[in-house]
Amino acid sequence: MGTKKNINITQFNSVSFLFEYKKFTYIESSLEHETNKKTFPSESINLITNIEKISDKLSEINFFQHKYSFIDLSILSEKFTLIPLEYFEENLAESFLNQTVPFAPNMSLRFNLVPQYDLVLVFYYQEKIENLFSGISDKIRVSHTGFKFLSKIKDQNRRNGYFINFYQEYFELAVVENNGLILYNIYPYSSIIDIIYFLKTVAKITDTKLARSILYYYGSISEKLGKETMFSTYFREVLPGTDDKFERENFTTLDII
Repeated sequence: MGTKKNINITQFNSVSFLFEYKKFTYIESSLEHETNKKTFPSESINLITNIEKISDKLSEINFFQHKYSFIDLSILSEKFTLIPLEYFEENLAESFLNQTVPFAPNMSLRFNLVPQYDLVLVFYYQEKIENLFSGISDKIRVSHTGFKFLSKIKDQNRRNGYFINFYQEYFELAVVENNGLILYNIYPYSSIIDIIYFLKTVAKITDTKLARSILYYYGSISEKLGKETMFSTYFREVLPGTDDKFERENFTTLDII
């Protein structure tokens, strides 16, 4: 594992990665707003923890022969917690995390400030994934997908509603009321039945009514989930989170705008 020599300046000055459980995606961007997207699926391996597999797949396309001014790494992970900013202390962050996530001796700790909601998102990640790219960029950012998701939905000035971001096998869910975050979590799914179950459970926990709420969706509604009309039975209204289909399907891969 490691970067190759003879690094060249690429036509794209930055690249954003999204690491899911069984696939990863990257989008290269240039100053001229050109983009290049590539997805690496894998049905038999956890790509988040198997850094060598990621390195091999990128080496096959000579990715490490290029140089970037900025590399953005977004990681979808259930190993996180949210801490109110007023109670956050860096030396106590892992103790807070371990109240809901078991201690992980082989993992590194990272935290992202979410100033829009006065929260700090603390999570475990494999530091090797950051080191993998250190030879081709001097500026690397590692963030949890929730950092971008929560920041962006707040910046869109939507005060109330359910916000859902679909991934291949998981989805992020945020519930916002009166400009305040009521809940954010990540759930697994294999069918729309699983998603409806979690939505109903969250509605009960948060004492909100799905029938009175708007659902804003991001990501891609795959064939196994049907169409967005499948959710209309439960919500007052179902709307795409953004009119831009490319942005909606790459919501946490793209940088905060």
